[in-house]
Amino acid sequence: MKKLTAMVIMVSILVFCSGYAFAWSPQLQGRPDGFRPGHSRGIFIWRDGDGFHLRTTTRGQGHVFSGVIRTDGRFGAVRDKGEERNDFHYLSNDRDTITFRYHTKGGADGLDFKVKDGDRLTLDLFMDGHRIDTREIYVGHRGWHPRHSDFTLRR
Repeated sequence: MKKLTAMVIMVSILVFCSGYAFAWSPQLQGRPDGFRPGHSRGIFIWRDGDGFHLRTTTRGQGHVFSGVIRTDGRFGAVRDKGEERNDFHYLSNDRDTITFRYHTKGGADGLDFKVKDGDRLTLDLFMDGHRIDTREIYVGHRGWHPRHSDFTLRR
C-alpha cells in the first residue's frame, strides 16, 4: 500500500509540474489592465483560455498599426477583428507567419489566433510606418513592455 501511495504522489507531482513546463509565460496571461478601446493608444497582446489576442486602439486620432508575427509551430483559428475596409491580416501558406495592417481611429482592431506545436512567438511591430515605441506595447495583465519593438515570447 505504501508503494502505491508513493507512486500516486510521484505521478501527481510529475503531471502538475509538466503543466508548467509546457505553459506559456505567466507574463502573457490576461488582458492588459490599460486596454481601454478609444481611451488608450498602442498594441495590446495577451493570452487566455481562447488563445492569443492582439488589439490596436487609439485615443481618437487615426494611426496605422502593422507588423509580422512568426512562430516555430503553426497558427490556427486566426480570426480578424478589424473593422475598417482596408484592414487585413495575411497567413502564410506554411501557417507560421501572420502579417497584419490595421488603420485604427478610436475603437479597437486586431486578431485572435492559436499556436499549435510551437514554443515561440516573434513579433515585429510598427505604428505609422515606424517601429512602435515600446511604451505603447502592452503584454499580459500587467502590461509588460518589451525592450524592443521586435521581441520574442516563449513557453
